[in-house]
Amino acid sequence: MALGLCTMSLMKTLALTAQDIVIQNPSMEGPPRAGSVPSPWIRAFQSPDTQPGFYGITLLPSQGKTYVGAIYGTAWMEGVSQQLISPMKAGTSYQLSFDLAAPAKYDTLQMCGGSMAVYGSNSATAREELLWASGSFTHEQWKRYTVILRPTKDYNYLVLMPYLPGTCGASRYTSCLIDNLSGSLAAIPTISFQIQPACRGRSTGSIMAQATHGKPPYTYLWTYNGATQASIDQLPVGDYEVTVTSVSGTSAKAVAHVNDYTMNVHTINTLPSCYGDKNGIIEVKVENGIPPYRYSKDEGQHFQDHPEFKELRAGAYAFLIKDQMKCEARSSNTLAQPDPLELQKIKTRDVTCTATTDGKIVLDITGGTQPYIYSLNDGIWQEDNAWKNLDAGNYHFRIKDINNCFINGNADIIRNIRACAVFVPTAFSPNGDGQNDLFRAKVNDDVHDYRLAVYSRWGQIVFMTTDPEGAWNGDFKGRQLPMDVYAWVLTYTDSKQQGRKQTGSVTLLR
Repeated sequence: MALGLCTMSLMKTLALTAQDIVIQNPSMEGPPRAGSVPSPWIRAFQSPDTQPGFYGITLLPSQGKTYVGAIYGTAWMEGVSQQLISPMKAGTSYQLSFDLAAPAKYDTLQMCGGSMAVYGSNSATAREELLWASGSFTHEQWKRYTVILRPTKDYNYLVLMPYLPGTCGASRYTSCLIDNLSGSLAAIPTISFQIQPACRGRSTGSIMAQATHGKPPYTYLWTYNGATQASIDQLPVGDYEVTVTSVSGTSAKAVAHVNDYTMNVHTINTLPSCYGDKNGIIEVKVENGIPPYRYSKDEGQHFQDHPEFKELRAGAYAFLIKDQMKCEARSSNTLAQPDPLELQKIKTRDVTCTATTDGKIVLDITGGTQPYIYSLNDGIWQEDNAWKNLDAGNYHFRIKDINNCFINGNADIIRNIRACAVFVPTAFSPNGDGQNDLFRAKVNDDVHDYRLAVYSRWGQIVFMTTDPEGAWNGDFKGRQLPMDVYAWVLTYTDSKQQGRKQTGSVTLLR
């Protein structure tokens, strides 16, 4: 028989969750005895009595055969405590029920009413945190109390004892008779919510109630339509109350509020690279909705899951966006494009005379996306829109903008068949024979701002003159230079007040 009782007790313990804490011997059963408490209860300070039958206490138990009687005064404090199977946890609320009565007299002492306090403690004889106090009561028959305990720390002991309410004088006593505690400290469900707001003007909200603590399974009762499941949906804006009850019978109420929302939409444009291209991008940005989103640019005929629309030409676009709750938002956008890259004007200057290369091409470009770069006859690219010192001929040019948009074109430069204002020979021989010993330009015009410079193959100036009659004898700093080809640059202003530049090379022979 003893084995059977142990097995039944174990099964009862396992049936409770970790949040519900078993109270052992809740009906205070034990041998009636003065100055003694029934096991496994422990005296908290001075020992109370296992009643009835002592000190004039004759009230029959509310359940079972015995109960505990305790008194409290300035010189005498009685109480009971019990070490809990698992601790009360901070932040969890517990429901506890018990029967109380208040005898008018205890032995020869006149009582100042009855009282009882519930404490949490980590020792059997301490009162660390007051969890509940009855206040003064005077009913001499049993009355059922159901109280809520909210510990702020973890406690291993439950302590029950009377106390002196403020209505009693310091020299008085108070007492209580305690019986028929509930079988556990039943954890009260804690309710949290997952709330989906509603589209503005529509009933698309939803609430999911989630219960923790207490003993599952839980039952739910909503004031909205009497729903009994954990979640409700198709809700407009408003407040919704739910009562959650654990299988232990503890319950809690909470109110969830459903808000509404409006999606905000804006777009980010990436223009087509060139006029007429089909490589523009519009990215749709959504705020305040409930992702994931779906996007359409054709009034909902086709949707996509990503926010970028690519390979777009310039033009007007209207977007429809739906979120997870099928709320809708619309946005319109005009995708611009660069102006066409166009050659507005080609300016050319022909070679002015037979012995020079002073042709010039200047391009005037509009549209596209600056800056532009230019290439002539597939040569290197440059930022300058002009080419100078060109010889006569047909030239092919290309222009590109920063997006690699390009245009091509051609320009012709012709040579004027006439003598140049200044003729420069191509060779001389400074050997002292009196024939062609000096390198000198032949001036056929009235020129000014004259400058002739001769360069070695390493770019060093070996001769320079501003005198149209000036001549070079092939020396540099008193030393004869070797036979070689030397470059020259000649600049001047002619009689028509036109600035001229001629370049070429001269061969020094010895």
